[in-house]
Amino acid sequence: MENIIANSSELYQLEHWLQLNELQTRAIYLLAFFLFLSLLAVVVSKKYSLPIVVGYVLFGILISPDILGLLPFLENEFHHWYEFLVFKLDYITQIALAFIVFTIGSELSIRTFKRLGKNIYIIALVEALAAVIFSTLAVYLIGVPLYAAILLGAIAAASAPASTVMVLKEYNAEGPLSSTLMAVVGLDNTLALIIFGLLSPLAVLMIEGGGAILSIDVLLIPFLQIIAAAGLGLGIGYAAQHYISYVDDKTKKVISIITAVVLSSALSLFFGLSSLISNLAVGFSIRNFAEKNLQISEYLDTLTIPLYAMFFIFAGAEIRFSQMASWAFISTALVFLTARILAKVGGAYLAGRLSDASINVKKYIGMGLIPQGGVAIALAFSVQKHFPQVPETALMIFNLVILTAAITEIFGPLLTKEALIRSGEAELD
Repeated sequence: MENIIANSSELYQLEHWLQLNELQTRAIYLLAFFLFLSLLAVVVSKKYSLPIVVGYVLFGILISPDILGLLPFLENEFHHWYEFLVFKLDYITQIALAFIVFTIGSELSIRTFKRLGKNIYIIALVEALAAVIFSTLAVYLIGVPLYAAILLGAIAAASAPASTVMVLKEYNAEGPLSSTLMAVVGLDNTLALIIFGLLSPLAVLMIEGGGAILSIDVLLIPFLQIIAAAGLGLGIGYAAQHYISYVDDKTKKVISIITAVVLSSALSLFFGLSSLISNLAVGFSIRNFAEKNLQISEYLDTLTIPLYAMFFIFAGAEIRFSQMASWAFISTALVFLTARILAKVGGAYLAGRLSDASINVKKYIGMGLIPQGGVAIALAFSVQKHFPQVPETALMIFNLVILTAAITEIFGPLLTKEALIRSGEAELD
C-alpha cells in the first residue's frame, strides 16, 4: 500500500514537472513572439511617422486575450495558457519598470534644476496637484466612492516617463522645452509616488470605517517608508557610482548598473518599500554624486530598448475589454480621462505663467504631460494587491487605469511630438 502511495506521489510530481516544463517552453514561445511583434511595431511606426511607443501599445492591444478570443480557429487550450502567461509574466514588466524609473532618476540633474530655476518646481507641483484635485472631484461627483476617487486622483498625477523619454530620444529633441519637460516628468512621477503613498492609507481608513487606524499610521508611517526607500536607493546608487568611477571596462559598468537596479528592487520588496522610489533614487544618485560623467546612458540604451518594448506590449495586452462593457465604467473612464487632461494642460499653462517661463514652455509643456503609463499602471497594480477588502472596486481602478493609459499612450506621444515640432526642438528626417 505504501509503495502504491509513493508511486502515486511520484507520478503526480512528474506530471506537475512536465506541466511546468511545458509552460516554461510556451513562455519562451510567447516572449519570442512579443519580441518579433516589437520589431513589426518599429517598422510600422517608422513607416507612418508614429512614435514607436504608440506601435508597441497598439500591437499589444491587438494580441490581448479578449481580442484573440474572438478568433474562432484558436482552440480553448490556447486561450487558457496564453491568458495565464500574459498575466503571470508580470515580473518582466516589473524589471522593465525598474529600469524606466532608474532612467528618469538618472535624468534628474541638480545642475539642470539650478539652470532651469524655479520654473520646473512650480510647473510640476501645480499640474500634479491640479490633476489630483480635479480628477478626484470629477469621479466622486458621478458616484465613485470617495476612497476610490482619492486613489484615482493620486494615480492621475503620474505621467509616462518611458514614452516621453522615447519620443525625446527618437527625435533628438534639445532645447528649453525638452529639458524642462524631462525634468518635470521626473518630478511629476516622484510627486505621484509620494502622494499615492500618503493617500492610500487614508483610503484604507475610509474603507475600514475610520476607527481602525491611528493618525500616526495614516501620515507618519507612509512618509517614513518613502524616506527609507529613497535612502536605500541613494545608498546603493552612491556605492555603484563610486565603483563605476574607477573602472574603464564597459562590461563591468553595465553589470554594475544592472546589479544596482535589481538589488534595489529586491531589497525594497524584502523590506516592504517602494521599488519605484528606490530605483528613482538610484538613478538620481549615480547621476549627481559622480565627480565625472559616467556615460551610463549610452551603455543602457541597447539593454533598455527591448525592455521598453516588452513593457508596452504587455501593457496593451493586459487590457480586459470583457470587464469594461458597462455604461458606468465607460462614463467613469471618460470623466477621469477628460478631467486629468484638462488639469494637466491647464495646470501646466497656469504654472508657466506664474513662473514666467518661456513662451514655448508655457504653451506646449502641457501637451507633453498627457501620456500615462508605467508608474500609473504600477500604482494600479498596487491597488489590486493592497485592497483585497474591495476587490471589485480595485479591479475597476486597474481596468480604468489600463484603458486610459493605453489611450493616452496612443495619442499622448503624438501630442508630445507635435509640441516638439511647434517649438522647433524636434530633429526631423
